[in-house]
Amino acid sequence: MLFRKLIAVTFTAFAVLSSFAADAPEKISVEPERILVAYYSWSESGNTKYAAEQIRKASGGELLEIKPKNAYPKDYNACLAQAQKEIRDGVRVELANEPVDFKKYDVIFIGSPNWFGTIAPPAASFLASADLAGKTVIPFFTYGSGGMQNCERDAKKLAEKAKAVLPAKAFRGASVREADKEIADWVKSMVTGYKKEEASGFYGFELKSWDGKDVKTSDFKGKVVLVVNTATRCGFTPQYERLEKLYKEYHDKGFELIDIPCNQFGGQAPGSDEEINTFCTSRYSTTFPRMTKCDVNGDRQIPLYKFLKAETNKADIRWNFTKFLVGRDGKVVKRFESGESLDELEKLIKSQLEQK
Repeated sequence: MLFRKLIAVTFTAFAVLSSFAADAPEKISVEPERILVAYYSWSESGNTKYAAEQIRKASGGELLEIKPKNAYPKDYNACLAQAQKEIRDGVRVELANEPVDFKKYDVIFIGSPNWFGTIAPPAASFLASADLAGKTVIPFFTYGSGGMQNCERDAKKLAEKAKAVLPAKAFRGASVREADKEIADWVKSMVTGYKKEEASGFYGFELKSWDGKDVKTSDFKGKVVLVVNTATRCGFTPQYERLEKLYKEYHDKGFELIDIPCNQFGGQAPGSDEEINTFCTSRYSTTFPRMTKCDVNGDRQIPLYKFLKAETNKADIRWNFTKFLVGRDGKVVKRFESGESLDELEKLIKSQLEQK
């Protein structure tokens, strides 16, 4: 009798283990641009937002904050009271986000805080309205003390039209900021094949100068580099004068400037490469390196700009004279929008030059 019980227990354990093995997901091979990391977080410094940012960093995907059209109360207790009523009544909150082109993505990470044992209404509304056909959904949650509870179950129901919903991950809010490695390891256990835009980082790109010469970003190793998309007929065009002053002031100390003319914004960089160079050298006496005219957004954007945007906020370039400052170690230090203070830019250049 004892032997029969032992055999039965062993068989049952084997069956359970076999079931786990059968359910264990295989890694998904996917390129970074095919990954979307969507999340809802009540506050700007929220735990779910932090987890989402770490997932984006580990996966290389695109980050999307889910925003309800009518923001929740700033008082957390009032926020929870409203959310509890919405959950009880099955409300689908209206979202303020622009429509998402789901055709761009194969894998969708979806993040939410655990509110009353389930997924928060904005994240639930996002999932319920998303076109998930053919997509793989990977839920993640943050919690106070209750763990995952029904969050994973409810997310699976909402994503029932997806090709697959992989096992969810829950992170304790109080310790999520110490869980960077845990988050990265989890992401790597789910998806594989992702990589940086270039293995060599900033130093892995080739450009063409305005007169057709090959220029490699690796030529600037160890220097502080400013990359600027420029235009000759823009309201910001006079910035050329200040940029030349910066170049002359700090070039001998290890500062370099890469001028990349771009005609994508209002057609304000017309003319040939030679004409643009002649304008800049005659009008503003520029001496820093100038590249051939390029696209910095869209399907024809040069790889360097895919890298620069991926290393900052991933947003497309908004206008002429957007600037990226790269440190001596090849890491992007900061992105400056067109109208941001050039005085602040100069301070940061000086600070970076002081670093070995």
